[in-house]
Amino acid sequence: MKKYKLSEAGDRGWFVGNFDRAVWRTPMFEVAYMFNHKGDVSPTHVHKIGRELSLIASGHVVANGEHFTAGELFEIDPNEELYCEYLEDTITVCVKTPSDPDG
Repeated sequence: MKKYKLSEAGDRGWFVGNFDRAVWRTPMFEVAYMFNHKGDVSPTHVHKIGRELSLIASGHVVANGEHFTAGELFEIDPNEELYCEYLEDTITVCVKTPSDPDG
């Protein structure tokens, strides 16, 4: 068994994917465990080829103008814009395929 710390793996919580510091390095997909503070804003961004699925594990976020709370998921398709505002401290688990660190 190997033991890891999320704080020492990946960037911004991305611990699986095609990243130098990933715990599991693979071009097939990415996985992140993210914590955002109440009031945080994620700037609008687009993934060129990746499809991303986000599970709100706890908290409350507004993604593209729609409210999501614990137990709800949203999916973003390639070339679809994503903008998030965190209304509470929020934990999100994200899965993206394929892994594309450049976008």
